[in-house]
Amino acid sequence: MINSGSSWRSIIREGCREGMRRLESIVHGFLLRLPPETAHELGLLLLRMSPGRRVISDEALRVRTSFGVLNNPVGLAAGFDKTGRHLGSLEGLGFGYIVAGTVTRNPREGNRKPRIVRRREQEALVNAMGFPNPGIAKFLENVRRCRPRSTPLLISVSDEHLESLVECYILAQREAAAIEVNISSPNTPALRHYFEIETFRELASSLSQRKTRPTYLKLPPASSTDQKALIAKMLRAWWDAGFEGVTVVNTLPMEDPGLSTGVGGMSGRPLFGYMLEAVKMAWELTDGSLEINAVGGIFTGRDALTAIMNGATTIQIYTSLVYRGAGAVASILEELLEELRRSGFASITEVRGSSFRK
Repeated sequence: MINSGSSWRSIIREGCREGMRRLESIVHGFLLRLPPETAHELGLLLLRMSPGRRVISDEALRVRTSFGVLNNPVGLAAGFDKTGRHLGSLEGLGFGYIVAGTVTRNPREGNRKPRIVRRREQEALVNAMGFPNPGIAKFLENVRRCRPRSTPLLISVSDEHLESLVECYILAQREAAAIEVNISSPNTPALRHYFEIETFRELASSLSQRKTRPTYLKLPPASSTDQKALIAKMLRAWWDAGFEGVTVVNTLPMEDPGLSTGVGGMSGRPLFGYMLEAVKMAWELTDGSLEINAVGGIFTGRDALTAIMNGATTIQIYTSLVYRGAGAVASILEELLEELRRSGFASITEVRGSSFRK
């Protein structure tokens, strides 16, 4: 016999979910009509006031990393919460982990506005933010007040000055499950000295002596043979220094007259090929020993599966959240589960690096 009370409750719950989906679609469309930074700030405010969303949970999605076993492999990329004030509400979107920052030693205003341009036909963004952040002391104060309840938190740190970067690294480790070191932002030209291999080795040595948490290096996309050779050297040096992994790739340098600086970094769908090439390089150079966080152009479960098959441990999203809306994480995970079943894989762990085993 059908329990009429349970049946009605199910109907009401599904009706509420459908109503929320329609409302989110309307709000998302409205936000995309606003200037990008205004939309971002308003979206974060609305997220704090909105109820929790559906969270996709399945044993097949669990993945082991150096900073713990994750409920799923989808992380929030650095840059979405630069202040550490929105971590609790972002947790409600269902991420497997969150990367907050990037944060520097001292507060920064960043570049003049406009500093983000949408390229909707490409499902891409070009940004010239310039690391706006409250500085490491205030940032960590925010993190202590607003940290996620159960989702692992990574903190992205950077600074042009080695001593300041090391100081950020030491302090951030006290509040984070792991650290991401960002020396590859195209919007901060003074970072480029880290790409001199001896300077980079000095950085790796300085950090390794003070390491208390798993640490990942964020690397740029490579578009020339010389760049690929340099990144390969940096990967080997990072691995030799005893670090756990890398995040690939950062944004692609790109001119855009809509930016106050005239040039910025592109993220979104056009980055997918660069990301995949970097993931394969990191896997092959280290025989799959390095953990690899894949970021760049991942919009669907199929994109995620492709990255993981080619060596990624986890994936990160940012631009797909802008274009797919607040339900992006749940949608990608549902699609990923379907892709796993269709491809005959039992779990994410089984998928990793499978392209190299054929």
